[in-house]
Amino acid sequence: MNCMGKRAFAGLLCLALVFALAVPAFAEELSTNLSTASEPAAEQAPAEPADNAPAAAPFFEGSILDSAAIEKMVDDYLARKGIDKDRVGIGFCYTATGDEWFLNPDTWFYPGSMYKVPLMMILSERLRDGQVSEDTQIGGLDLDTVYNYILVHSNNDYAHAVRRFLIDGQGGDEIWRKEAQQYARIDKYDERYMLYCYFSPRYMTQVMETLYHDPDRFPKVLDNLLQAEQGHYFRLPDEMHVYDVAQKYGSYIDNENSNWNHTTGIIYTPNPFIITVMTKNVGGSEQVIADLGVLFKDYALGLDAELEAFRAEQARAEQERLAAEEAERLAAEQPQADTQAPAQPGVQQQNTSRPNGPETLLQTKTPDRAERGNRALIKVLLILLIAAILGGIGSVIIIKENERRRYESYKRRFAEEMRREALEREQARQAERPAAKPARQEARPRAEAQAPAQRPSRPVQTPAQRPSRPAQTQAQRRSEAPIRPQPRQSEPVTFDEDQWLHDEEDE
Repeated sequence: MNCMGKRAFAGLLCLALVFALAVPAFAEELSTNLSTASEPAAEQAPAEPADNAPAAAPFFEGSILDSAAIEKMVDDYLARKGIDKDRVGIGFCYTATGDEWFLNPDTWFYPGSMYKVPLMMILSERLRDGQVSEDTQIGGLDLDTVYNYILVHSNNDYAHAVRRFLIDGQGGDEIWRKEAQQYARIDKYDERYMLYCYFSPRYMTQVMETLYHDPDRFPKVLDNLLQAEQGHYFRLPDEMHVYDVAQKYGSYIDNENSNWNHTTGIIYTPNPFIITVMTKNVGGSEQVIADLGVLFKDYALGLDAELEAFRAEQARAEQERLAAEEAERLAAEQPQADTQAPAQPGVQQQNTSRPNGPETLLQTKTPDRAERGNRALIKVLLILLIAAILGGIGSVIIIKENERRRYESYKRRFAEEMRREALEREQARQAERPAAKPARQEARPRAEAQAPAQRPSRPVQTPAQRPSRPAQTQAQRRSEAPIRPQPRQSEPVTFDEDQWLHDEEDE
């Protein structure tokens, strides 16, 4: 087979391999289509759940808070005081259930000293994680004194020292403000939060929720807030003195003469609640904050009486939801359709299966048989593919072995011909040498016979009269001897593989 034939055979072999690789995917698609078309309509799963399937009960999302009642309570109070509703922001969280209620939740207020709560929470986390030790001093004071000055007495100078300590020369206040975002569940912040440290009722209330639910994460914070502002803000009314109150106020008058006054706190009623009241340009703001604290205290105590019934309702709703999910799961595991014909009145059905026994052929569903047929077809095609690949590899090996043998045979024949030609040339040279030597011997006497007549006569000299010649060494005589031409040797002939390939193509 010449080179062109080999290339053609290799191309056909590659096409066969590509076809063999494509056959399984085509066969799988074809078998899927055939099995789908052959399935009876009764075996196909319905596109939608059956009408008699039990519907899943929705998850219980009720709240113990009566939003309408809270809103009416607040509106009535603000109306009695003649306070514009837009100037007040309120956040309320009943910790027993985690339910929240807000008034103007995303209105951003300048917080004043309320910012010191998340600031000291960051410092407390570093103290808990070991980044700060009890011996660390800030502004020349130990940590206990720093916490007392900032959270109890709201000292601004040491709060600025803590801000510089947390930033550590890495930038501005936006560093700790960004870190404090983790304490609230807010997706979108007003740009004034980063620029001027504005807070909203939602943000501050959720920060206090984080502090309440994980106090060990923030050592020293709640202990100091429980000592803050005795007799002021939420502690102003006498009736609030029977409860522990952890609070932090914020008050500030800006360049535009706007009066910001706020308080956030945890009121430790039997089921504690968190309340944040933020005001802007509200007269008698401290009394307003105290009054709202009393209103929400009374409302929270009323929730305590409803809490047991609410939790029982939640438990019942949760059980219904779980039961509905279990029923839906069992319905999905049952067969979608029965292969046997529907029972007729007066006709006894024949049971083709044994209790607790293996399925019989009559119980096997058509889709199962089609699936097994598909798997068998794929196995056969895979076997054919492997056989085609092995056959192709074997063909390549056989072709290469035949080429190698022909190459070795041609090389041996070529070497034998070269050896025979060299032997013939050597025999020819041996045959020419005896004939050439007598011809030279005959020519020499003839030349000597003519020499006396041609050469001039010289006087005969005795040995004593001959001029003496210097003695020569054997090496000098050899160097002066005439150089005889050496017989020319023929260059060895080597095997030319390219010429062999050219001859193969010519064949």
